[in-house]
Order: sequence, then C-alpha cells, then structure tokens
Amino acid sequence: MKNLRIALSFLTTLPLPHPPAEAFLSGLGRAFAWYPAVGLLLGLLLTGASWLLGQTNLSLAVQAGLLLLAWTLLTGGLHLDGVMDSCDALFAPVSVERRLVILKDVHAGAFGVIGLFFVLGLKWALLASLLGQSSGWLALLLAPVWGRWMLVWAAHRFPYARRDESLGRTMTAGLSRRELLLATFFALAVQAGLGVSNLWLFSGLLALPLGHLLAVWAAGKLGDGLTGGLTGDLYGFLCEATEVLVLLLLALLGTANFV
Repeated sequence: MKNLRIALSFLTTLPLPHPPAEAFLSGLGRAFAWYPAVGLLLGLLLTGASWLLGQTNLSLAVQAGLLLLAWTLLTGGLHLDGVMDSCDALFAPVSVERRLVILKDVHAGAFGVIGLFFVLGLKWALLASLLGQSSGWLALLLAPVWGRWMLVWAAHRFPYARRDESLGRTMTAGLSRRELLLATFFALAVQAGLGVSNLWLFSGLLALPLGHLLAVWAAGKLGDGLTGGLTGDLYGFLCEATEVLVLLLLALLGTANFV
C-alpha cells in the first residue's frame, strides 16, 4: 500500500500523509502500477460530485463547469501544466534541442495558452453533453482510469528524453513491465466491470490507439517516433489528451447508439 500512497501523493491533492522524501523517490517507479487505481478514485469522487450537482436546479453547462473545476482541484492541475509546455514545444517551428529547452521553460507561450483553452473547453462541453445522458456519468469513471493508464504506457514505451538527473528520469528508471501489466490488468478489469451492462462504454477503448499515435507523433518531434523519447510534460499531455478522447468517443459513439 506504500506505493499506492506514493501514487496518490503525486497525482492528487488529497490531504494524505506524505511519504518520507527518500521513500517517495525510490518508490515512484513501482507506484506506476497504481496509477489507474488513482484514476478510479478520482472518477468515483467526480461521480459523487456529479450526483450532488444533479440534485440542484443548475443547468448542465454550469454543472459541467463546476465538475471540471473539481477535477482540476483534485489533481492540482498537474497535467494541465504539461499540456501548455507540450503545446509550446511541439508546435513551435524550432530544432529538437530548442524544443527540450521550451519544455523546461516556466513561461507560457501562445501555443500553450491555445492548447489549454481547447483541452478545458472540450472537457467542459463533453461533460455537459454526457451529463445529459442517462448513463453518461459512467464516462467520469473511465476517463481518469485510461488517462492515467496512458501515463504508464507512454513512460514504459517511450524512454525519458532528457539525459539530466530529473524527477522524470527517476520515475521512469524504476518502471518495469510488471508495473505496466498490473496497471493494464486493473484498467481492463474496471472497463469490463462497467461495460458488462453498458456495451457502449467499450467505444472509449478507441482512445488508446489514438493516444499511442499521438505519443509517436510527439516522440517524432523530439527525434525518432519509433525510438525517440518523451518528457514528464509530454506524459502529462498524453494523459489529458486521452481523457478528452475517451469523453469524446463516448459522447459521439456511445450514448447516441446504445443508451
């Protein structure tokens, strides 16, 4: 359970006792196995918040906005920072070396602001659409699970691009196939459990190959898409992108045909 606590401390703002610094750093790699479980916990909290908001007279648009606010507060906007840095680096017409410098820059550029606007805007619109469906709230459970699974997959499949001793390198150095398999098993178990009586939920799985293609494209911007690496900001960018893709696919393909 120590690794679960590390994952919760890293990925959420929940008021939990923080592990000692040495134990925290040494356990970051093994904590990857628990990332989808953290996603499920976030989904359960968001589902509870959605139910409470549903008892009010607020419009779906306002409910979706408040739900998105809760989502951001629960994660501390951890991966939204990665979205901004990644968009600034990936869309700038510069060299690979310059892209890596941009990824470390604390200042936000035009591409970063635009990227953040579209991620939050799409999430808000998709949440409003899904909240209007009888089973749409189930998407709140799946999106955080598969978003955090994509973090594990990307960190395992694409090596860390920087050569310096950073937190991202420390994390990925301790990640093995075992953590990926455990994370995959948990995510698939959640998917299967929810999808038994809600077959439309399986359409969200289409987000996974799309997320992988996005990762290949991003790695290509930092070198070779097949053998190139990524950074912590790009891992976070892929998490957010996968969440948006899951919500989008469930809104487009799921509720329209099966609910």
